[in-house]
Amino acid sequence: MGMTVQIEPADKSFTVEASQTILEAALEAGITLKHSCRDGQCGECRAPILSGAVSYADPAGIKLEQSDLEGKTGLMCVGHATADLVIEAPEVTELEGISVQKCAGRTMAKEAVSDDVAVLKIAPAPGINFAFKPGQYLDLTVKGYDTRSYSMASTDADALIELHVRKMPDGAVSPFIVDELKPKAIVTIEGPYGTFYVRDSDSPIIMVASGTGFAPVKSMMLDLVARGNTRPVALYWGGRCQQDLYMDQLCQQWAELNRWFSYIPVLSDSVDEGWNGRTGFVHQAVVDDIADMSAYEVYACGAPIVVSSARRDFVELCGLEPDRFYSDAFV
Repeated sequence: MGMTVQIEPADKSFTVEASQTILEAALEAGITLKHSCRDGQCGECRAPILSGAVSYADPAGIKLEQSDLEGKTGLMCVGHATADLVIEAPEVTELEGISVQKCAGRTMAKEAVSDDVAVLKIAPAPGINFAFKPGQYLDLTVKGYDTRSYSMASTDADALIELHVRKMPDGAVSPFIVDELKPKAIVTIEGPYGTFYVRDSDSPIIMVASGTGFAPVKSMMLDLVARGNTRPVALYWGGRCQQDLYMDQLCQQWAELNRWFSYIPVLSDSVDEGWNGRTGFVHQAVVDDIADMSAYEVYACGAPIVVSSARRDFVELCGLEPDRFYSDAFV
């Protein structure tokens, strides 16, 4: 017999079986709880527990905080209910109407945009409305290979789903996708996942991206432009070298056409000949420019070290409210 999970203040509930994590059961019920990595490493799914208890199959293998150990909070993506639960998750109302689905897709185009990044465009199966919020990600499965997660760089108003795939030197899947996957290939897509999306508020926005962490930022920006946004948005995009900023021209165009948008590219490794832009760590460039972040919202995506460093320094050095830091680390 399953346990009941009550969500406050939304007054929603669902049933979770002993074999399911709380997040799995919620998604199955069409309720999207806050989450990102789905394996207990990023902490995005942490939610306050108002009553009840949560257990973990492998507590040593996940990143628990003291509040989790005390039962005040829990990681919903790896937690199992040991009693009826009441949790606090106000974000669920913002994702109503979006549910996880699994379907076939066909690769319609692939373009190399740098030495190690390819832009992949996929058409969902006919009749499928693959609805998602800009900033979310999907799971991609190519026959014969393991499943991998990729952020969507398009919006659900587009006919094709755009993914940015970086070839990892020791990768089990990405080298095949970048070098060998052919147009018209049949793949499987499942999603959307994640709660990385722009919140509805009047706060100015800082976006921080490293490498292909630009993909969800592109989706967010396309949506903001289409909706006539006027909130100030500053994008800091970091790469090792200039080719890592593989859609630099698009960002420059956004800055030229939208008075509310500013773009600051940052290179961290060897500085390319002719580079006159910022250098160093991308999150440090933000700290140098915006000493007081108390009024801001931050959206950060990319390498885990970039996301964690940004979270730490923005909160500790710049006064950012911790609950205004939204992230999707590529763990």
